[in-house]
Amino acid sequence: MSKHKLRRRLFIDRAIQGALVGRVALYWLCGAILQVLLLAYFSIIAGAGSSNIHEKSSEFWTTLGMAALSSAVVLPLLVIDIVLLSHRWVGPIHRLKTAMQGLARGEKVSEISFRKGDFWQDLAGPFNAVARRMNSLAAASHEPSPMEEAEAAVHA
Repeated sequence: MSKHKLRRRLFIDRAIQGALVGRVALYWLCGAILQVLLLAYFSIIAGAGSSNIHEKSSEFWTTLGMAALSSAVVLPLLVIDIVLLSHRWVGPIHRLKTAMQGLARGEKVSEISFRKGDFWQDLAGPFNAVARRMNSLAAASHEPSPMEEAEAAVHA
């Protein structure tokens, strides 16, 4: 796999990346609820100045609107950042899993490499050694792979 190849999928592993996005959204929601409670306290209950409840209420809703807008701008940035960060460890594990499944099926598997900045760089070397060993053993034994057996059955 080319180190400079662009990622084409938003989610590589939906279970892991979805859990991360859900966790970020939960943290954001907790922060937003805390903002509302603090604004309510400072604007209405502890607010100095006018004793008119209508003025305090109007001020509260204006301040809450600005807080909600700023919070709404932050959430997509958090989600995008966590998805991009998670690509750095989910992508290499996905690539490793796919290659291991190929080895398990008896297929010849090419060596793997990960993108610059990806985590798990140290997994590629040992995997590549195993893949080279399995490929050489398969070539030496001349045992047909399951794919070759299927092709032979089709032609028979």
